[in-house]
Amino acid sequence: MKCPQCNHENFPGEDSCSNCGSDLMDADLTKPKKGFGALILSDTIEKLAPPEPLIVKPDSTIKEAVELMIKHGHGSVLVVDSEELVGIFTERDLLKRVVRAKLDVNTIKISEVMTSEPQSLSGSDSIAYALNRMAVHSIRHIPIITDSKVSGFISVRGMLKYISEHTLER
Repeated sequence: MKCPQCNHENFPGEDSCSNCGSDLMDADLTKPKKGFGALILSDTIEKLAPPEPLIVKPDSTIKEAVELMIKHGHGSVLVVDSEELVGIFTERDLLKRVVRAKLDVNTIKISEVMTSEPQSLSGSDSIAYALNRMAVHSIRHIPIITDSKVSGFISVRGMLKYISEHTLER
């Protein structure tokens, strides 16, 4: 995407120009005036009513994390240390990092297989921005941070529910 300020070509989905630092958040968006397109630009993540996150500590075992995910029917757990988000562990991490490597789920700590420094969003971010982050980074779960603390998470499942509720009723 081209920067409107300096015409530098940036990677699609970049938040700011890598050449001049200009904000690119809205640079490639045509702003729809009505319909679903306008809705996802104006509605915020808070509208999704993000569920309470499942939280584990970095020294939790893989087994403890997976059991929590199964018990609550979620595809991820957030790894928090002293109220700070340090990672996320998802079903994808389980398959790619644990099952493939045949790791011992009873002894290996979640901090060894989690995704460190995960993408995160604020509850005031637009649904369009959240969808963009998911697409650009090929992720299905994103923690929500409010006042520097983990307050929830969104997932592809929640997004699909929102989309179906707002497109099928029209």
